[in-house]
Amino acid sequence: MICQRCNNQFPEEYNFCPQCGLAFEKDASPHYWLSKARELRRKGKMRQAISAYDQYHSLGGTSAYSYKALGELYYQMGEMDASIANFKKSIELKPDFADTYYHLGVSYYRKANILKAIENFEKCLELNPDFVIAYYWLGITYYHAGDRQKAIDSYAKLLDFNPASYIANYHLGVNYAAEGKYEEAIRHFETLLEQSRDNEAVLYHLGTAYFHSGKFTEAVRLLRQSLENNPNDRRSQKMLDYIISGSDI
Repeated sequence: MICQRCNNQFPEEYNFCPQCGLAFEKDASPHYWLSKARELRRKGKMRQAISAYDQYHSLGGTSAYSYKALGELYYQMGEMDASIANFKKSIELKPDFADTYYHLGVSYYRKANILKAIENFEKCLELNPDFVIAYYWLGITYYHAGDRQKAIDSYAKLLDFNPASYIANYHLGVNYAAEGKYEEAIRHFETLLEQSRDNEAVLYHLGTAYFHSGKFTEAVRLLRQSLENNPNDRRSQKMLDYIISGSDI
């Protein structure tokens, strides 16, 4: 068996080139290659699974799910352009599949195309308002787009679905603090502190919010606790120095 891509020769029983991952065409059936691609994906052989999906498509196979699978495989390999291209093909074939818009949004975010990411997360939630994880990503993208109020709205929606959500409370606290709404930030950080007394990030943010709210004793106590947990936490140390001595942050 000679690989048509790299021209190396391998035993006949090989299904894929071990050098470049090209699938050897032993069966012209699209169904064979689709089954092979799924099997290889389950085994974690991503490059070979991609080659099998390519064989399936080259033989006339057309499926929104196969293009979505390719998009996910390319995403896992860090190839965002190929990931986006395949998710788009999947959407062309199945434009009402919320899950594909979600994955496309994440791929756009990984490419730092924030506006496209927002567009696809919004579309995902339009098709399925119960697609809870999309609210998390929508909050992140709005935050990076500079629209903290919409970020807050997105995380609040996530909190509606899961009032105990650690990540929703954390990001709400961070966004409220960035907006100067320290009492609201304190409420969310205190909720987190009840769940985890040793989280340095929460101790730092809550201590800082206490300081800006005029609660200096509480602020110093939490910042010192943060430093006890992690003596290398420079931001807690700088904030503590600022409160105690007035040195620059």
